Amino acid sequence: MASQATETLAVAATATVPTKTAAQIITESGVEAKEEALRTPSDGESGNSGDHLYYHQHIVRNGQQVLVSWTKEEEKRVVRKADYLILPIFALMFTWMAIDRTNVSGVLTSTFLKDTHMTRDQANTGVSLLWFGIVLLEIPSNIILHRIGPHYWIPLQVVVWGIIEVLQMFVRGYGGWIAARLFLGLAESGFIPGSLYVLSRWYTQDELASRTTVFFFGPSISAAFGSLISAGALRIEGAAGLYGWQWIFLICGVSTITTGLIAFTVVPKSPHDTNRLFGGLVPWKGWLSEREADVFVARIIRADPKKGQAATISIGFKDVTDVLFDWTTWPYLIICLSGLQSVGGLSTWGATIIQSLGFTSIRANLLNAPAPVLASIFGLILSWFVDRYKRFGYTIGFAAAWTMAGLIALYKLPVTTKASWSFYAAYIVTVAAPSWQPLNVTWLSLNSKTPQKRAIAYAVYIGCSNLGGTYGNQVFRGSDAPLYRRAWAACLALGAVWIATLVVQISLFKWSNRRFAKKVRDDPSLEAEALYTDRRGRKHRYYW
Repeated sequence: MASQATETLAVAATATVPTKTAAQIITESGVEAKEEALRTPSDGESGNSGDHLYYHQHIVRNGQQVLVSWTKEEEKRVVRKADYLILPIFALMFTWMAIDRTNVSGVLTSTFLKDTHMTRDQANTGVSLLWFGIVLLEIPSNIILHRIGPHYWIPLQVVVWGIIEVLQMFVRGYGGWIAARLFLGLAESGFIPGSLYVLSRWYTQDELASRTTVFFFGPSISAAFGSLISAGALRIEGAAGLYGWQWIFLICGVSTITTGLIAFTVVPKSPHDTNRLFGGLVPWKGWLSEREADVFVARIIRADPKKGQAATISIGFKDVTDVLFDWTTWPYLIICLSGLQSVGGLSTWGATIIQSLGFTSIRANLLNAPAPVLASIFGLILSWFVDRYKRFGYTIGFAAAWTMAGLIALYKLPVTTKASWSFYAAYIVTVAAPSWQPLNVTWLSLNSKTPQKRAIAYAVYIGCSNLGGTYGNQVFRGSDAPLYRRAWAACLALGAVWIATLVVQISLFKWSNRRFAKKVRDDPSLEAEALYTDRRGRKHRYYW
């Protein structure tokens, strides 16, 4: 099942001449040059400090080795270009994916159950089947992605699940609902890990946490957008003979299809292929010049030579087993399964719970909007802290403590119209806890040694995230309404597992780093195994 393409790694040079000459040759002429012909500096850096420091790295362009020399200022310019195009389009696709998943929250406040002759628990079963469908094809989808390339596969996925989203407006009963949600999940399989892998190929380790947070920013506020879309759609109920819930599916589905077509137009195969649209079929000017593409590729390889330059990679069965049998993988998965689902059910039933406080369906959807926006903003602040200090565990622990405090308040407060605003305030505080999922994903990525393991780790992690959705929504049962005492108790139990696992994980990583430091003192060649170098130049086996 492995792709036949292999990665091309940069090869270090050995001869030296003044840095300025090398930079001028490559910057001004832009010609392809072989290492032995140029007599240029080795891979590394030279010159003055700051933005005037020159970096050097060999890459392969058109089958030939090329030495690229660039400054920090030039690197910042090319990264900003990716920030303005690649990152937004992937975030937009992810946003519509999340809205397509969670707009059922607004649908359930409408006449949907009455019109389709379903019970609340039957609707819940359909919601859970979506997550099961995603888990089913998560790893196979990623293997296909790495075989044919994400620039084809990811936009195709978006268009297909957008079509299925539209078709949900024709659901008339329980059987149709089950089928629609299952196929929606199957179509979405692999999108998140595939997109995360693409971002890890466009950004360095030091840039990845904040970019991953931006990638998750849209989905984090998707509940807010979804609530606003639902409120608007419910207002036009009856237009064109459609129910309000049908308008929700139609609006979201058409928007998703449009986004997928835009992605197919502009997402390139690699930095050197931005001059071709529609998956490389139509030539145009491009948003990266050849020189800028060289710098983009060189900076990535310099930061992590294992990433190579190939647009596709070979993934074998051993790569899968290496990830699954690595002890470092499992704490992330347990945290994912417990922490995300401690509040996961609120993404589906939040608006319904607010409605039970005595609010109308439209007002409940509007009141459900602010919390996800706040969570995303707080998540961006935490990502800045992580990018600066590289302390993932402590930051996620802060978010966990915040979430637990809110869940305790929700468990203690009564769900009545008399206490509606106090309960709503506790709900907002809980859901507004900083978005930590992108930090955990980035943490896992940085502690993965090779691109193959990183790709599989993404798929396994996101698979667990979606698997959690199959039970996370089930805690809020109709028989437990309106107090939801059993639901809040279950959420608190999941939160406790989250915090306990995080404490153990941090402790194990720090213990492993201390052992690694002792081994390096005895055998300095082991430094190559280090994944993290702190500001003092100390080598660590793991980020913690």
